[in-house]
Amino acid sequence: MKKFNSIIAQNRKAKFNYTIIENIEVGMVLNGAEVKSIRRGKVSLDNSYAAEKKGDDSETSFVGQVEIALDFSSGPVSASVDFDLYDGGSTTVVAVGPDGLPGTADDTTYDVTDGDSALEEALVTYDFGNGLSITGGKMLSYMGFEAYDPTNMYQYSYAYDVLGVQDIYDAYDVGASIDYGTDTFSIGVWSSLEADAGYELALAFTGIENFTAKAIWSDFSAPASGAYEKSTYWISYQMDKLLLAAEVAENDQLDSGQDVEGMMIMANYAVSDAVGLTLRYSEEEVTGATNSTVAYDGSKITISPSYVFNDSFSGLIEYSSYDKDAGTIAEPEELVAVEFIYTF
Repeated sequence: MKKFNSIIAQNRKAKFNYTIIENIEVGMVLNGAEVKSIRRGKVSLDNSYAAEKKGDDSETSFVGQVEIALDFSSGPVSASVDFDLYDGGSTTVVAVGPDGLPGTADDTTYDVTDGDSALEEALVTYDFGNGLSITGGKMLSYMGFEAYDPTNMYQYSYAYDVLGVQDIYDAYDVGASIDYGTDTFSIGVWSSLEADAGYELALAFTGIENFTAKAIWSDFSAPASGAYEKSTYWISYQMDKLLLAAEVAENDQLDSGQDVEGMMIMANYAVSDAVGLTLRYSEEEVTGATNSTVAYDGSKITISPSYVFNDSFSGLIEYSSYDKDAGTIAEPEELVAVEFIYTF
């Protein structure tokens, strides 16, 4: 999309997920509240696609999915809504379940047709002051150093991605949370609003300058199907231009017996005000239904240089190599990705 010859939104993963055969300039008409969102830059094209429709005498290209974010703030109350708009044709969408794994029993599959939408996030927060707040709605999990839907990653891909885009962290779910934080520590408790669902508990220590330590537990053992338990523990330390981080994480599928364990260490160094370099090493082990059969055991090395062109435009290149030691799951192919981000 363009506005006065300035790019305001991009599908950041298109060049990795798809082979670009031909560039075609198209248009799309939006009416209502989404127009204000685009003017404010609150639009994302992640996971969007374009397709061709044949009419009686011509062919028309259209945007199949647009992600719109609406934000509101007034005094102690703030709200955010993030939803996907679909246009054209019947499309099957598979949503990652709360366990973060594709293809499991609690994943949701649904069809969308012209004009349909899918709500990704919708929440309201009330800030009492002095570090205390409550939030309700559909929100992102506390889980992970990189998080399921990060606002800023130092590289393109996730550390744990043998089974899918992200194998351990939780995604979005409906619930309510209460959060309290000081300069030394913070605590957050989230509970699902669905019957016999689960909860998350997050603890953070920030009492040492430039140092953060977090522990997050997720317990969804109550549901009759799709039960799981997860945990992530990570630390980070900023030393002038060098950021160091380490994490261990686990996703234990109680119904199927499948278990995913991962560990990650990374370093990001600011070579200059414009140039950065990220190195990451991660390991992932996936065991089968008996918790004894190794489905995958391997490591991943990522190198990702980045460059800031100006205050609004930046980009990075990632190269990741996988090394499988054992298991029946095929070793992923080498990953080469280029990402550009424009903000305003």
